[in-house]
Amino acid sequence: MPVTVRKTPGVADGPKEIYLCQVGDTVSCGACCGLYNVADASRQGLCRMLERRTHAFARVPRQMDAILAFGSKESQRVAAQGVPMPQFHHCPYLGFIGRDKSRVGCMLHPEARYNAGVDLRGLSDYGSMTCRMYFCPTHHKVPNDLKKMLQGVIRDWYVFGLIVQEAELLQAFYAQITTRSQGAWPNPESIKDPEIFRLWNKLFELKINWPFAAESRPMANYFFNDQLYPKPRVDYTKTGRSGSGYDQIFRHLHSVFVSGEQLRRAEQILDELFESLADTLES
Repeated sequence: MPVTVRKTPGVADGPKEIYLCQVGDTVSCGACCGLYNVADASRQGLCRMLERRTHAFARVPRQMDAILAFGSKESQRVAAQGVPMPQFHHCPYLGFIGRDKSRVGCMLHPEARYNAGVDLRGLSDYGSMTCRMYFCPTHHKVPNDLKKMLQGVIRDWYVFGLIVQEAELLQAFYAQITTRSQGAWPNPESIKDPEIFRLWNKLFELKINWPFAAESRPMANYFFNDQLYPKPRVDYTKTGRSGSGYDQIFRHLHSVFVSGEQLRRAEQILDELFESLADTLES
């Protein structure tokens, strides 16, 4: 998959940065619009919601009153089912976009089907200016080397959006790997090797597959500066220890440990994964 880049806004010949919003035919992110802040944020649950919403919006006249009425109805539907973070906006205009409706995106965007090139994002809660100018913490904080791996490894919008919203978790991954490899980092072409591709996918899918995650954890990550919904601290009381060198990762994976053996197993999983990834890097 080619790397998607974008020039720094306002700089004519400025550095190109790795673009993480719309990456490919099946890869995109809607996390900042509250995509995962719904009662059922499973892949199946989101697909059902987005498919229904996309078909319904296709029948809405492109008139202000009709679009606002649609958004109000969708917002009421989401609120009635309950959301994990009530003060984190979920945009009712998120749907499936693209030629094959194979990735998530904004149905108000001027390039979206039926909009005839008209930018309707001013009718959303954030407004068109925010949609054009805002970039998530991962865009600013995570090294380009790791962002290239995110683009190259992940093949679908669901996994991509879940991990892209986790800037601190990605920073911790990067630190673990580069420390073990003494600063070396792989060429993105290395993921053509099936085993290396599998290891990177295993790393990025920890957000979904972590065996020690709290059952009640929200899939959404509230990453805005006001810290309304901070990540809970890990309770090590039942482990016989006061903490772990992986505390930051455990915290962002919403870990719960009920014994010392569980904690040791969690550390072993990460040890083996990070060592395996570091072993694949060029020295």
